[in-house]
Amino acid sequence: MDSTRSLLMTVIERIRGYLDDADFDAKYTNQFLVQHVIMPSLVDVWSRCSLSADNPVMLDYSLTFAENQECYVLPPCVGEIHEIVQYTGSDGRQVNTGLVTDDMRPEHPQSRTGPIWMIEGNMVCFRPFPQNLNVTSNGNNTWIVRYTTNGDMMPHYSSISNAGTLQTSTTFLFSSTPDLGLIDYRPNAYAGQFLRILSGSIHEERVIASYDPNTRIATLMRPFTVTANSTTYAYEVCPPQSQGMVEAIAIAAALKLGAWRKISQAHAQMLQIQYRSAIKTIGDNLANLNLRTGKGYAKDTRDNPRWRP
Repeated sequence: MDSTRSLLMTVIERIRGYLDDADFDAKYTNQFLVQHVIMPSLVDVWSRCSLSADNPVMLDYSLTFAENQECYVLPPCVGEIHEIVQYTGSDGRQVNTGLVTDDMRPEHPQSRTGPIWMIEGNMVCFRPFPQNLNVTSNGNNTWIVRYTTNGDMMPHYSSISNAGTLQTSTTFLFSSTPDLGLIDYRPNAYAGQFLRILSGSIHEERVIASYDPNTRIATLMRPFTVTANSTTYAYEVCPPQSQGMVEAIAIAAALKLGAWRKISQAHAQMLQIQYRSAIKTIGDNLANLNLRTGKGYAKDTRDNPRWRP
């Protein structure tokens, strides 16, 4: 890990280490690598992991219905929607126990009742349209969209000299001039991504619930517990990460640059072997992420009818 604890800086260091070329170091700046190599590599790795993992990393996005409005813009990082649901407690009448009270299950587009919901471009569209919301939803018009990310966002890193500001325990103002990467000005572009505080005695990270590009303010799902409010911090915005993810992104980026630099076949094969190993590590880590009994119920357990005391 780079001394800054930044994912972007760490990936850059590993790319330069894997290629080990003085001409490469002189020709490509860190900013160029982030914008033209790391960002597409990040999308490649995250898309592969989200589509192939048994238990991919799931993210939530709150969607508020409006009467007779058919389509709603989604964050650009939405790769695959797994469910659109409501929970107890959200209508103000039930105890908030986290139980699902309503579940919108999509149907075939040619179904006589309509597809219920379907993705069209960067929007999710509902047919039939949301109507009589105060009656059918007990006055609650907010639904939770649970999805996997495709990695489509613009990560950035800001040192303490270009710091962001934690305005409250759940709102953070991004720097207008980050050290690395770009500010994403698409609505809710950072929804579901990680905000990582990289200065201070304790480094915390939280999932971003929503993002306003007009003000550059991100609202967090959960408040910071230690990090002080009204204080500036070095920070980074990036997808959910792990050491395996950092390694896979770095090697994927090195392979892209290696093709540009026309590295030897033996060098490329070595990188490909390392890449497959990193992807497998991510898959192994995600395979049993939410399971209690390993890879299945073939063994005798208390969750299995074959189990006997």
